[in-house]
Amino acid sequence: MTYDTPDTIALRCYTEKLHFKPRKTKARGIGPSEWSVIFDTETTIDAAQALRVGFYQIRRGDTVYEEGAFYRPGSLTPSELTLLQSYCEQHRLRLRTVKEFNAKVLLLIGYDRRGTIIGFNLPFDLSRIALNYGEARGSMRGGFSFTLVDRPDQPRIRVKHLSRSAALIDFAAPGVQETARSGRKKGRKRARFRGHFIDLKTIATALRSRSFNLRGLCDELGTRTQKQDADDHGGPLSEAYLDYARTDVQASWECYRALKSEYARHRLDRGLHQILSEASLGKAYLQQMGVKPLLEAAEIDRASFGPIMSAYYGGRAEVRLRRVISEVLYTDFKSMYPTVNALMGLWRFVIAHGYIERDGTDEVRALLKRIDRCDLQERETWRSLIALVRIKPDSDLLPVRAAYDGETNTIGVNYLTYDGALWYALPDVIAAKVLTGKAPEVLEARIFEPGPPQDGLKPIQLFGDPAFKIDPLRDDLFMRLVDLRDQAKTKGDGRQRAIKILTNAIAYGIYIEMQRDNAPKKEPIKVAGPDGVFLEFETTALEQPGNYFHPLLGVMITAAARLMLALAEAQAEAQGLDWAFCDTDSLAIARPEGMGRADFNTRAQAVVDWFQPLNPYAKPGSILQIEDINSRADGSPQSLHAFPISAKRYALFNLNSEGEPVIRKASAHGLGHLVPPYPDDDPAPGVPGPIDPLTGIGVRRWQYDFWFHILMRAIDGDPDQASCDYHPALKKAAAMRYGATSPGLLKWMAAFNEGKQIDAQVRPFGFMMTFMVNALANRAGEDDIAMEPPKRGRPSKRPDVKPIASYDPDPEIAAEKVFCRASGDPVLKDMLRTYESALRAYHLSPEAKFENGDFLDRGRTKRRHVVARSVQLIGKEANGVGEFGEAEDPTLCKIADYGSALSSAVRPPAQSATSRR
Repeated sequence: MTYDTPDTIALRCYTEKLHFKPRKTKARGIGPSEWSVIFDTETTIDAAQALRVGFYQIRRGDTVYEEGAFYRPGSLTPSELTLLQSYCEQHRLRLRTVKEFNAKVLLLIGYDRRGTIIGFNLPFDLSRIALNYGEARGSMRGGFSFTLVDRPDQPRIRVKHLSRSAALIDFAAPGVQETARSGRKKGRKRARFRGHFIDLKTIATALRSRSFNLRGLCDELGTRTQKQDADDHGGPLSEAYLDYARTDVQASWECYRALKSEYARHRLDRGLHQILSEASLGKAYLQQMGVKPLLEAAEIDRASFGPIMSAYYGGRAEVRLRRVISEVLYTDFKSMYPTVNALMGLWRFVIAHGYIERDGTDEVRALLKRIDRCDLQERETWRSLIALVRIKPDSDLLPVRAAYDGETNTIGVNYLTYDGALWYALPDVIAAKVLTGKAPEVLEARIFEPGPPQDGLKPIQLFGDPAFKIDPLRDDLFMRLVDLRDQAKTKGDGRQRAIKILTNAIAYGIYIEMQRDNAPKKEPIKVAGPDGVFLEFETTALEQPGNYFHPLLGVMITAAARLMLALAEAQAEAQGLDWAFCDTDSLAIARPEGMGRADFNTRAQAVVDWFQPLNPYAKPGSILQIEDINSRADGSPQSLHAFPISAKRYALFNLNSEGEPVIRKASAHGLGHLVPPYPDDDPAPGVPGPIDPLTGIGVRRWQYDFWFHILMRAIDGDPDQASCDYHPALKKAAAMRYGATSPGLLKWMAAFNEGKQIDAQVRPFGFMMTFMVNALANRAGEDDIAMEPPKRGRPSKRPDVKPIASYDPDPEIAAEKVFCRASGDPVLKDMLRTYESALRAYHLSPEAKFENGDFLDRGRTKRRHVVARSVQLIGKEANGVGEFGEAEDPTLCKIADYGSALSSAVRPPAQSATSRR
């Protein structure tokens, strides 16, 4: 297959709901009381995953006030219920029905007594105990609303999925008036209590920057009670199984105590229940310092965000030497985003009362005319790069977002020609000159300067430690955090990990956050494109800015990072070197054929040393660093090799004495959607075990084994073939995980749920396994799918097979129970794609954004020349339905040519003010 160079490019635009109002930073509300309830559920193992039994603890402070179990009547056999009653009597536990638990435990403690509700993966457990559910409304639209008791004076619980590790959870307002009539007459209104919910999965991810299951979290935190093993899920209840379920609650409590203590060391005003991610942690620190978000601190003409957002491109990830083995020196930039923040002085913008925007056309033209790489070694130069440039691209090397594969928008640094004007960040325009020697034609430039500092800024002490003091008016926060982490790392201070998480949380993502809302039907939104004028459109894909949205920062940070990579690329070329791939903050510098290894190492070191003058930190050295995997464990040098396939799909490895690969780093990109075909303790035969922990390498064991075989074929000179039959488990049907995390995804199971009682339905946040069908499965399986022949007219269109099954850790067992979610009919296992089939083309994954990047192409890729004839506005890069689902069209406005849309639209008067303060 050969990919054609696209002639339509896509630009990010700024969108907001029609009546959007920036939210103001709220003061901390009343915290939780001393009461808490911790609970966990055990369910059936069929598709419904209905509640069987659960355990709980009510605590007042650290003291157990009540411990008990609950069950769903009808879910247990008479003998199982007798066993449960006897178990509770023996262990002095209170036994309740699920209705009693909801009313007299969960709502009494969590709502009436303002306690904390604690669990691991709370959305799933809350769904199991609900009597009924529906779609949430208002701010929680796109989520679910759960009925716990059949009383209108009691609240429902709402849950909205955000990510694999986080969800918004709150109490909905009860269906009755909570403020007494006398109070209402006096204009008083009782504030709505939204609850305090702690999902341990969420908190652990936010504080530890990685995901856990309960077993892994107990191990990570070293809790006294560890999660037990249980092999009889779904079987008859036994005393051992009840011990297992009860232990989960105690283990959850101990994890909560450990995480709560860890969070308390941050000394933040924001409650633990308000922490949903690392970004939440970063926002809490900004709030602690008194830093107000841009939209709260200043009056902004938000239509001006249109040109800024049109210049936004994400991290650069590319392959230069495709599907060939090259010897490399693997380097990455020290704290890339904090570093460019510090060099550009962007902290000044974070703490400012808005910013000032002025014409800088002549200044930027003069800068572009004289600037060279040596100028960019001076730190002061970077502070002058905060500008937006409108250019007329004419074969200029720039980030270009387009559907290179004909389907999905991706970003590649390519040559661009466009008979019109486009906005780019100044660092991208300079990068074009650095890499080609040709500066784009500047039509206009806008320079941005910070306004005066905000009032009320105050110093803080990380972890309450005076040695970790940060003054927002005197310190550059990004620089200070990296310095503090270096100090902590040198001293072996375990807090260095928390500082790293905080640094990453504040350095980038919160400034470009756009919150997504999927509407059931089209609603009006305001869209600002490159011309900075709001237009109205209708769409179901609604987006609006997050709390700390500051698009100027998001655009400049990523553009400066791309400039850093361009400088590294240019320096490598100046030294006569090549590069194999780059990925956001890393560059694999490649040794050219015929160059001696010693000479290569000397030249590569010169590339690294070139960046030393740009180091803004107290710890000396270059900001471009040689990664540890280039060396042996004792620090001695060792040849490192790279085998890149496409963007973000690569492996780095050494060669042992037998010529076999010793994998040091590998990518799971493009593999993570698959359920592991076999566990880590059942590795592929003949594959040597990893010398580094798999978490450090970046893959699961089955992925490690797969990369080993890809590399072996490449080493043997046959990279077009890949062994996908090296483990018996690869003959299994390839399974993926499905989660009903949104109403849209739950509709997948509408046919299955129709006519069933709620306890037999697939509920919100239930999880199952989906499978892929063979290319000819629909045709081959015609006899296996019941269809009513039409009585007249055309034959009915045969429905697609949509295989799904109850979850099982073993895909082979799950595959025995596969049925079509549309028809309900069984699906034969031989209709399903196997892992062997699903993996067969992975090693050929194309790099479509470049020439010589098709499936069978090897060697050096070549940048395309995109001649753009139309411009398309888009929202987020990838708009999927929930975490896993049928992708939506990411185009917000359905505009083939933005220019023609503008000419026919009603446009408000242009706003000419340049001050954004």
